[in-house]
Amino acid sequence: MSIQVLLIEDSAADARLLQEFLRETLYDEFHLTHVERLGKALQQLESNAYDVILLDLTLPDSDGLRSLNTLLTQAPSTPIVVLTNTNNPELAVEAVRQGAQDYLVKRQMHHEVLVRSLRYAIERKQQAEALRVANAALEHRVQARTRELELANQQLRQEVNHRQMVQERLALAQQAGKTGVFDWNIRSNQVTWSAELEALYGVSRGAFDGSYDQWMTTIHSDDRSRVEQELWRSVTVGSGFNSEFRISHPNGTRWITVKSSIFNGEDGKPLRLLGIHLDITEKKQLEAQFLQAQRLESLGALASGIAHDLNNILTPISAAGQLLPITLDTVDQRSRQLIETLNCSARRGIKLVQQILSFAQDGSSVTSVISLRELLAETNQIVQQTLPQSIDVCLDVPADLWSVKGNDTQLHQIFMNLCVNARDAMPRGGTLRVSAKNLLIDDPYLLMRNNATRGPHVMVTVADTGTGIAPELRDRIFEPFFTTKAASQGTGLGLAAVLNIVKSHGGFIDMQTAIDEGSQFHVCLPADPNSVSVPTSSTEMLRGRQEVILVVDDDPAICKVLQLSLETYGYQALVAHDGLGAIAMLAEHRSLVRCILIDLMMPDMDGQTAIPLLQRLQPEVCIIAMTGAIIPIQTDSAISELKLDGMLNKPFTTHDLLMLLQTVLAPKRSV
Repeated sequence: MSIQVLLIEDSAADARLLQEFLRETLYDEFHLTHVERLGKALQQLESNAYDVILLDLTLPDSDGLRSLNTLLTQAPSTPIVVLTNTNNPELAVEAVRQGAQDYLVKRQMHHEVLVRSLRYAIERKQQAEALRVANAALEHRVQARTRELELANQQLRQEVNHRQMVQERLALAQQAGKTGVFDWNIRSNQVTWSAELEALYGVSRGAFDGSYDQWMTTIHSDDRSRVEQELWRSVTVGSGFNSEFRISHPNGTRWITVKSSIFNGEDGKPLRLLGIHLDITEKKQLEAQFLQAQRLESLGALASGIAHDLNNILTPISAAGQLLPITLDTVDQRSRQLIETLNCSARRGIKLVQQILSFAQDGSSVTSVISLRELLAETNQIVQQTLPQSIDVCLDVPADLWSVKGNDTQLHQIFMNLCVNARDAMPRGGTLRVSAKNLLIDDPYLLMRNNATRGPHVMVTVADTGTGIAPELRDRIFEPFFTTKAASQGTGLGLAAVLNIVKSHGGFIDMQTAIDEGSQFHVCLPADPNSVSVPTSSTEMLRGRQEVILVVDDDPAICKVLQLSLETYGYQALVAHDGLGAIAMLAEHRSLVRCILIDLMMPDMDGQTAIPLLQRLQPEVCIIAMTGAIIPIQTDSAISELKLDGMLNKPFTTHDLLMLLQTVLAPKRSV
């Protein structure tokens, strides 16, 4: 295959000489194409391919290196050998630098030099092209590899970001779920805790030294021995360690549950114990509250039965005590004192039953205008009798103390609970001071106490000189079931009940305390300076007009004392001991009986069954129901459904009975 040579030479003689030189070669066959102008050469290059170009630098239409640059632009892949008539080394170097493969001086050129120059030019160009192709391929591979690396780096970054996100979510989940991860190397006895577990145990970041012994010291002393036994038992049998125990947290005792698994080493023996700790303190508290609620529910049912029995016992005692001074002809001073003691004890028993009923009925109560001065005096009398002699009790209540509207039993419970707590805060004795004052809450006061209401209040302060309350416990003292006392000494309901009762009366409570100096509880209740407690009407003003009252109760003592009370205060009384007896008695004295006083709970036929039959027998008769137990309907509902004229809750006083009879019979007396 011949080598295609394009000769660009304006000298015909030089062109013939070069052609002769090329014919003399024995190994290569050259085919020479000769043109005299650069423009003609460019046209040839557009339509033909050449292996090498011989370029004279002195052409009519182009001169010097400008011709070289034009050809390099037109045919960049074709090797060029420049020809010149002068030996100019600087021109030669510049031509080669700009892209020529060789530089030949015409008068120094001969056959071998020309052929060798052309051959080398072609080879160098081919090598350069091969190198270019190789470099291009290499560059392509580098770019492809770079793209792969960039893609791999992007995937790696995504994986790293995903892992960081997963770790962050895991950390947040552990914080939200109050969990932490631990890893115990059983053979080296080294324990690793997550940051969340350190926070769970109340340990500063990095403060846990990773030792098994320090881990054990964090466990509550009462549970430590059991936990260690369970832990090593799980290692021995190769099962997970799952347990619940308490830890000594800086903020108090916390409950922890552990779920974990054993991982064996290559020798098949236990190597690591990996698992989580979960804070179940709230769960334990809820369980305790649930058990306490069940206890309270059981106590409520028990209270109902106790109240029923006590009512039946106290009703005749109270009524008889009130009758004694009237029925006896002469009563000396000592006897009157004994009778007053009897009546006072009966009244205290009645209030005790009312408190039991209020507890069993979940606090439902009747409100009235109450003299706090009298209520605090009664509380002080009880406190004086029950507190140890090492505690001095002082009462400071002004004579003009305003009245409040509320339930006297519940208000009594407030001050008794506060006094009992004050007693417990002074195990070595001290001073308990109960004081009260009128307080008019205005706008400046409201700025300091945003949950108060504007207007007149009564502030009762219960102060002690006891141990005070620790700062970390002050925000929790009103929480239900929270107590610092032993399980046998308190349920944690005292102050919670105080707060609920105060709020239900529209008031608020403040507390001030200092360690080893004592505590003060300020109870503020809305007051009415113009209100007064309802005075008790004289029983003489409530005498009957010989109306016939039918008394129906299965308890003979109650029937007897009610009969005597009614007859003493101007009524006539008939007695029956069950519903059937009442129907028979009413049928016999239908025209005489004006009112029936009937117990709701009796054997054979109870009051609720007998009342409709009695009303059918005598529609105009008045019926007052008596009850000594908690019934599943409220008093107003019972009066409406049974069409009663009234209801008396045992135990009741003679005054209560006479007042209700006066109310019920008064309209009929005017007819």
